[in-house]
Amino acid sequence: MSVWLIITNPYSYDEAMEKAINLAKAKATKLKVVFFICDNSLGEMMHELGQMGWLGAGSFRNLQSSMFQGYRALAGDVLARVKRKAKDVELEIVGVVEQPSLQDYIEKILQTKPLRIIIAGSRLFNPKLRGLPDKVEYIEE
Repeated sequence: MSVWLIITNPYSYDEAMEKAINLAKAKATKLKVVFFICDNSLGEMMHELGQMGWLGAGSFRNLQSSMFQGYRALAGDVLARVKRKAKDVELEIVGVVEQPSLQDYIEKILQTKPLRIIIAGSRLFNPKLRGLPDKVEYIEE
């Protein structure tokens, strides 16, 4: 059994990170860390900008590509910072995961019987999660 930290917000994740590190340390278990990029959320945001007339088709593709590249670059920095902060626990950096649904990814992790899943998120980029068990905690930062 391990503690999972899923970071979806590259700008604000300290509370969730500290909570996950402290729990893994207290339970003497592995901390698994993922930077999650929700394909659907970024795509929906770009689509809304296009619908409002802010983006044309060419601009839409360029901005969407740039945003995904930017998130991937930020992910590397975020994961390196977590690695520095979590030096007192057994750590596994799972890496960057790009999938359409955070809900589906959490359900996949739940099948591995984790001790806890702590998510650092933002209401702007992630859809509200439904029907999650008590072992999943969503910290909106």
